[in-house]
Amino acid sequence: MQKLVEARIEVDEKITGGERLPEVMTLYAVDSEHFVITANPIKSLEDKALTKMQVKVVSEQNRHVIMLPLKIFNFYHLDENDYTIMTSEKDPKTIIIAI
Repeated sequence: MQKLVEARIEVDEKITGGERLPEVMTLYAVDSEHFVITANPIKSLEDKALTKMQVKVVSEQNRHVIMLPLKIFNFYHLDENDYTIMTSEKDPKTIIIAI
């Protein structure tokens, strides 16, 4: 039996304004209720984030599938909690997840 090492979160392409996301993005765990996934480094989060890591993104039929490390998925209890997916108005390639 293969152990699960990553989890998927799906983002509708409409949320990113139809922008194509890069294959690798940076995830910043901001606090216990928010994390940010971005195409470009965010200077203000570099020092403040609980952790920073790279995540893979796969584009499939009008959606983006973001492969989250299992430790992030478990930390935020994404299988148990409702969460909201938003994008930055200035940069639609910056995705904010609020728990």
